[in-house]
Amino acid sequence: MRRAGRKTDSWEFLKLRKLLNFLRFIKFAACFLFLFSHPALPAFCAEADTSLWTWDVLVIPPDEGWQSEKGLSVQNALQWHAAEISESGAGIRGHDLRFVFLPPLTEDSARSFALPNDPRAVAVMSFASNPVDRALADRELAGRSAGSGLPLFLAGGENVSLFEGSRPVPRLFALDLFRDYRCQAFADYASKIAAKDARVGVMGARFTLNEEREAKICFDLFSEAGFMPMPYWVDASVRDSFSMVEQEIVDYSNGILISYIGSMGTKEIWRGIMGHQSPYRIWYGGVPDKSFLSYRGMIFADQNMYLDALGGFERLKRDLWSSRALSAPDKVAAGRANALAFWLIQALKALPGDLDSIDRNALLSLLAEARDIPFGSQTLNIDRDTHRPGTRRVFIMEMRNRSFFVLDTLGVRGLKHRGD
Repeated sequence: MRRAGRKTDSWEFLKLRKLLNFLRFIKFAACFLFLFSHPALPAFCAEADTSLWTWDVLVIPPDEGWQSEKGLSVQNALQWHAAEISESGAGIRGHDLRFVFLPPLTEDSARSFALPNDPRAVAVMSFASNPVDRALADRELAGRSAGSGLPLFLAGGENVSLFEGSRPVPRLFALDLFRDYRCQAFADYASKIAAKDARVGVMGARFTLNEEREAKICFDLFSEAGFMPMPYWVDASVRDSFSMVEQEIVDYSNGILISYIGSMGTKEIWRGIMGHQSPYRIWYGGVPDKSFLSYRGMIFADQNMYLDALGGFERLKRDLWSSRALSAPDKVAAGRANALAFWLIQALKALPGDLDSIDRNALLSLLAEARDIPFGSQTLNIDRDTHRPGTRRVFIMEMRNRSFFVLDTLGVRGLKHRGD
């Protein structure tokens, strides 16, 4: 009897508990519906609207895409900054930063590229190749991107002009010096190692996109440095370039010949000098590449070639891993991302007034005069007249034993606009 009674008591208790639970659920559901439908309730009762405190940065990937070593390194460096800002408490004066990673572009698709309709966007960063970056910059020059008002940062930009007339386009910025920095690098290096009365020749190709202009700039810089350079002008279509300087090479035992006639013409000059067994040296004003490995003794200048080995990005790579277990297989790409993020964040923090809405003109002005941007072992200051670093480290290299041997490292200032 007692067992049956206990079973009955237990069954009644179970039914009562189920009823109580059901009543609690009804009460909770009623409260839930009331809270989220009542117009007078505070905003925290609804789902948080992240647009109130989050700004977006639209990021164009390297041409290889986000799954490449370069793409992954850029992503991780930018995500590190986003996490640091989010966890800092105050953020950027109450705002978080979110990096929106866009699909890759080609040169053709960049010409018709339309930014996503993102009212929270504050900037665009491109880690693409020079052809893609040129197409993006051309859109700015043509005014097709003017409606966005967003600054466009180029992680490289050596071969991309940021100028319209004699002034830089307000929204364009780049981390590399423009390609004519080699003219200044050669003038600086010559001032260190050559006497002012040394034989110096500057060869330029007429009617070319860049070489004619750069030969003129180089001639002017050497003249300003106290040298007396001899100009040589060749038609870009003339193959026998060496005949222009052959008598000079034969008559004088040594000297410097700075070449702005393209890689093929420069190699022809080198073969002629070697054939005469002359100690003349060729300094090539273009981009060094593997096609020059057999041309011993030739001199080059470059701001990027030795960044991986000598750029000082190891510490950044270690910091990303030790602080948040983020890898950077391409440490130079991570370094470029870190520099651009620091550049933008510093300007956003310095904006005056209420940051609920951004004063675009004030932001562009701050970006154009940013200071103390970390770039590996370099610290960069932006030049308002160029929208690029005022100075970058440049490696002077000689071809030895089929490799580029670093002769010197110079802090080279970027050139102001000198026209065409």
